[in-house]
Amino acid sequence: MAFRKKLPFISYPEFLARVKNETHFTSSHGKRYLVTGLQDEVLHIERQDADRDIDWDIDLKKLYQAYTELEDFATENFRPYVPRRHSPSRGLLLRLGLIG
Repeated sequence: MAFRKKLPFISYPEFLARVKNETHFTSSHGKRYLVTGLQDEVLHIERQDADRDIDWDIDLKKLYQAYTELEDFATENFRPYVPRRHSPSRGLLLRLGLIG
């Protein structure tokens, strides 16, 4: 499935405001994530479907940059922006209604 932008332009403050309201989301591969905090411009998340606790963080400034620059939201295209956070990053954009 190809994911495309639903909102051609969103300002960074509006992007952050949308993220601040989220408590959980699901990746495009079906993995569930709990938002455990937001500190500065870093979203802290915990993967719920793992045998052990997996705590990750997503640099929101880099994710916003990915959203503004990418046209194709295949997970591998997130690599330069959010290393090792490709699927949860795309899942967050889905949850925010920015791609579909």
